[in-house]
Amino acid sequence: MKRLRDRLNHEYWPWYLIYLPVFMIYVVEVLRSRRAAFFTNVNPGIDMGGFFGERKSDIYALLPGTAYPETVLVPAGTTVHDILPLVASKGIQLPLIVKPDVGERGRGVERVVDKTRLVEMLTNATEDLLVQRLAKGEHEYGLMFAREPATGMTELLSITGKRFLQVCGDGQRSIAELLHREYRGSKQVKRLRSSANGGLDRILQSGEVLQVEPIGNHCRGTTFMDAGHLRSPQLEKAISDLFHAVEGVYYGRLDVRTTSEEALKAGIFEVIELNGVSSEPGHIYDPSYSIWRCWRELIHHVQRAVRISRELKTGGVEPVPLRKVLDRCAQHFEWWPSSRLHMRSPGARTFGSSAMAVPTEGS
Repeated sequence: MKRLRDRLNHEYWPWYLIYLPVFMIYVVEVLRSRRAAFFTNVNPGIDMGGFFGERKSDIYALLPGTAYPETVLVPAGTTVHDILPLVASKGIQLPLIVKPDVGERGRGVERVVDKTRLVEMLTNATEDLLVQRLAKGEHEYGLMFAREPATGMTELLSITGKRFLQVCGDGQRSIAELLHREYRGSKQVKRLRSSANGGLDRILQSGEVLQVEPIGNHCRGTTFMDAGHLRSPQLEKAISDLFHAVEGVYYGRLDVRTTSEEALKAGIFEVIELNGVSSEPGHIYDPSYSIWRCWRELIHHVQRAVRISRELKTGGVEPVPLRKVLDRCAQHFEWWPSSRLHMRSPGARTFGSSAMAVPTEGS
């Protein structure tokens, strides 16, 4: 019965059903503003407002260097001989994180624990990658925020807690069998088998708890929960202080890591991602929420983004033309030949005070 209830929960519904109320808000605002991509001006400091296809390296460059873990940008085609000394010089040690410079929903993100795997990933890379120090702490949260363009006042809209996919052994069943006992875990077995090298066949001792997936994305089995109870004046001040040093960002989500709930409430965290206008308030996928509560919360957040867009438009910040948005989508999904696209090509770049780019071979 629980498995069926979990399967029917709205957190597994198709995205277009979850966003049904947003479509209506979108149509009304398009008619009012006469701009199909009105939302792309919400964060003028981020490419297309952070709607789609932005580079993480460019976003990190907006943040104070001490706000996020040391990071090295590795353009595609860079030799491992060039990369490893630079990674070491930045004090980045194993285990570490490797992720695409352009990506979403956890695509391509991996916690790398040994040098052999790191060399393999860097050698076979066909896109720009980021090599990043593992953020401090095992607790991960999503912090939705909104800033008033006129005053710069920052508001913490919501807090999403994340419970990583894990299993508890019974001394009889394999890890795969334990995952199959719940719908959430069963959806991940095929993906995990492709990368676990047979590890899912191991039998855990009775009471032994194993975190199966270290990356905190819903599509990787993470449970999202409403953690609004962790809101505190210290946390709100820390977020406000952070954005005093950031230009052109007014709405989005900070994904952060910290050592404990108490540390988060004290405003102590490291930023692992800053997401723009297309950010989701992850707490709407709390399994205890009804679809009506989910929609109510989603509408509340989207309406904040709409108001910010209007205010910035009044101040002269224009949205991106719809043609540019379509070109970006076309490049990503390969709808038509790249010769018709007009995006800048990637190259070696230095960003932030705690991150740097590897020079490409021959540069």
